[in-house]
Amino acid sequence: MPGGRVPAGLTEPVGAQRVCMFGTAVAPRRCVALRGQVGTAVACAIYEFRPGACRDFAPLAAVGRGDEACNEARRRHQLPPLGTVAA
Repeated sequence: MPGGRVPAGLTEPVGAQRVCMFGTAVAPRRCVALRGQVGTAVACAIYEFRPGACRDFAPLAAVGRGDEACNEARRRHQLPPLGTVAA
C-alpha cells in the first residue's frame, strides 16, 4: 500500500531526497500527528494521509497482534508486548 499525502508542514528533511514527520528524527520520538496519551489512548490526526511507514507499522495492532517493531516501541513506553504474529 503506498504512502499517503502528508501535509508538507508536518515534515522535516532527512537528507536531500527524504523527509520524516516532525518529532520522529530525534529522541524522545513523538510524531507531531500523534494525539492523546501513550498507554491510554492515542490516534493519528492525519490517519487518512499517513505515510507508508505508518501504514506498514504493526498492521494488526488494532486486533491485539503486534510485531517486533511494535513491541519495541511499547517497551520504550513501559507497556507490555502485544501477542506476536506468527512468521
